[in-house]
Amino acid sequence: MQNQKIKACLLTIVSVACMSFSQNQLALQGTYSAPNGTEVYLINLDNRDTLDVATVSDNKFAFTVQLLQPIYAFVGHDRDRVRFILEPGTLMVNLDKRTFKGTPMADAYNDFHVRFYGYNMQRNKERKALTAIKETISPAEFNERWSQLDDKYRNLQGELTDSLVRLNNDNLLGAIALDDLALVDTTKFMQLYGMMSQEMQSFYMLKNDVKNIALQSRTAPGKMFTDYLIKQGNLDGSDVSLSDYVGKGKYILLDHWASWCGPCKAEMPYIKKVWENFAGEHFDVVSIAVNDKRENTLRALKSLDMPWHQIIDAQRIPLSSYNISAIPHLILFAPDGTILKRGLRGEQIYTTIQQLLSDKAL
Repeated sequence: MQNQKIKACLLTIVSVACMSFSQNQLALQGTYSAPNGTEVYLINLDNRDTLDVATVSDNKFAFTVQLLQPIYAFVGHDRDRVRFILEPGTLMVNLDKRTFKGTPMADAYNDFHVRFYGYNMQRNKERKALTAIKETISPAEFNERWSQLDDKYRNLQGELTDSLVRLNNDNLLGAIALDDLALVDTTKFMQLYGMMSQEMQSFYMLKNDVKNIALQSRTAPGKMFTDYLIKQGNLDGSDVSLSDYVGKGKYILLDHWASWCGPCKAEMPYIKKVWENFAGEHFDVVSIAVNDKRENTLRALKSLDMPWHQIIDAQRIPLSSYNISAIPHLILFAPDGTILKRGLRGEQIYTTIQQLLSDKAL
């Protein structure tokens, strides 16, 4: 890939500008509001090698790197990090704002990223508008329109990714854009993955995506639940298994959360509403704390109103078992333990349970 022509989208996703670099030097100029002498690291994300270390002086730092080929890397200090593709040219990085610009691939990915995740924002606005009229329509219609919104924006994100990947199937720009699609549309992801060059199919992010999609297929709606044991996972310190709740004749809503997770706490009113209205003979709720310190979870439980069943100190066991990459993540299990739904959010939680229990009563 040395001195290759790199295709990158500029201005719009479908317009491609090609340029050749006669030199392999990257000049990275950064700003960071940190004390003088603070070390900033440049790390190759593929192999975790440290490429260079710079120190902050007057809120500025700089790197000069010789590149044999473009690589995916991050620059940062502690948790202040930003990821990007390193390629020859001059790259401007603002660690405070987590922004970067200046090279063709960096600018092209920024354009893609804004549009790709902008669809998420548009979808959430339409979800909010739909929720506002929830009381005027039936639960079945609400859920159908909610699903239509998901389909609409999933298709838009798939089309956007398709237009970029087809033009960049042999470089990191296409690979990293495709990685963004992995959690949105696995079918489209696998279709485009098959179009990537052999070298890019071996890129570590895409290899992990393919592995996770295979795992996800084993825990998809329609499949029987996967059991696991959490040592000392009950509040009294005793061991607990998922099968202590799931597969026991009730619908179970399993909420994955953590004390540090703001979006998780934002879901609590919706979970509480469904628990207050439906918990009983046919339905119950279980929250399971993941990637969290036991003491922090216990402290949060004292301040949060979560009177339903709790499993704590689960760490990554549920995440690995069900291929969960982000929280909050809710899974709905049928009375026999079959997975019914994954990824319920907001008002859809209530209307889904309401519809299920109404159908059961018929």
